Amino acid sequence: MDQTLFTSLCKAGKFKEALGLAIQGHENEKFTPSRFSMDKNTGLPIFYRGNKRVAIDETGEWQLAKNPNP
Repeated sequence: MDQTLFTSLCKAGKFKEALGLAIQGHENEKFTPSRFSMDKNTGLPIFYRGNKRVAIDETGEWQLAKNPNP
């Protein structure tokens, strides 16, 4: 995913297009995100499938995110 294009789409208010860019090519996976929010500290997107946080794993597939606070 092109992070600068994603950010510019968000700033322009085109959130559906930004989410489409993030899931491009992975639309039919089980944990493909349905929404996202922007982290205020890092400025990076946080993706969610329903109420569960998801992230891309090493193989490039969407999976449930690991808990960052063990």
